[in-house]
Amino acid sequence: MSEAATQNQAADRRFLGAVPGRWLWLALTVLLFALLIALAVWFWWFRKPLTIERIIPAQQAELAPDVKARAGALEKQIAEIEKAIAEAKADNQTQLCPPGQKLKQGANALPAAPLAPISADPVKHLSISELSDKLEGATVLVLAENSVATGFFIAPDLLVTNRHAVESSKNGKVFIASRSLGRVRPGEVVRTSAAGNVGAADFALVRMTDGSAPAVLSLSGQNGKLTSVVAAGYPGLTLQNDTGFRRLIAGDAQASPDLNLTQGVVQSLQTSPQGVPVIVHTASILQGNSGGPLVDTCGRVLGINTFITVDAGQSGRVSYAQTASAISDFLAQSGGRLPLDNRVCPAS
Repeated sequence: MSEAATQNQAADRRFLGAVPGRWLWLALTVLLFALLIALAVWFWWFRKPLTIERIIPAQQAELAPDVKARAGALEKQIAEIEKAIAEAKADNQTQLCPPGQKLKQGANALPAAPLAPISADPVKHLSISELSDKLEGATVLVLAENSVATGFFIAPDLLVTNRHAVESSKNGKVFIASRSLGRVRPGEVVRTSAAGNVGAADFALVRMTDGSAPAVLSLSGQNGKLTSVVAAGYPGLTLQNDTGFRRLIAGDAQASPDLNLTQGVVQSLQTSPQGVPVIVHTASILQGNSGGPLVDTCGRVLGINTFITVDAGQSGRVSYAQTASAISDFLAQSGGRLPLDNRVCPAS
């Protein structure tokens, strides 16, 4: 080895000896720790948090003054119809309000007999067209003072929706519309579950005071995992460009939007922190789907679509429906009975 190389190696050893190893490792550890803290702060600052929300009914789009005037004329026309119906009816029936329920004064008592007895006919898997027709006849748009939601008939003059969907109604008055009904119908909120946080029982019972529903839906507790389901409703995102909806809010009492149907499966069965059984499913639901039915392929209601969770960080959303058994319990507390059809829905 040359004398120059020997001198270079000696110089390297002197340099390394001048920097104690323990200080070098300490410096590297502090640097790594600082990088980890910076990375954690960055994720915390820029990541959007997980949110849990009701499917709050969609707000109506901003309308021109002349359109608002026609909408006011429609409301006046419906109010006159409702007044005439009220004058034609002598209704003095009342019912005590069970704890945790709200009773509208003057509301008709629910029938003591089952609202929809289970049919003796074998349960039948419905074709796509049959299921669509049934949902078209039984699902309706529910319009309150400042909201748009969905409901479904359980009897010819009674429908179920979410409580939070009708909170903005004036004196419990709502309007009901669908293509199968033919024109806007007046309705009144008969009872609601008690107010609570997201996950609490969220039900409202509405009576249609004019006319009769073309179809009604029964309830079923057969909601196992991977059960095929269909969600029916009127999401606000699709209503924005629906000609029938714009005609409706412009004053055409015979107009109504098209019903939206989405398919999915049951993901899991859970219980909310408030003790309400819920179905987690993959059918797409949005604002305005509140109160809409989640049905199986036999056309029976497995649950009522009520709230969603959204995680922007994972680009994920989960749909929740409160179960048919919870609906049945609410109706029983309200003085009515709607039995669960627990027969297995046959495959196609």
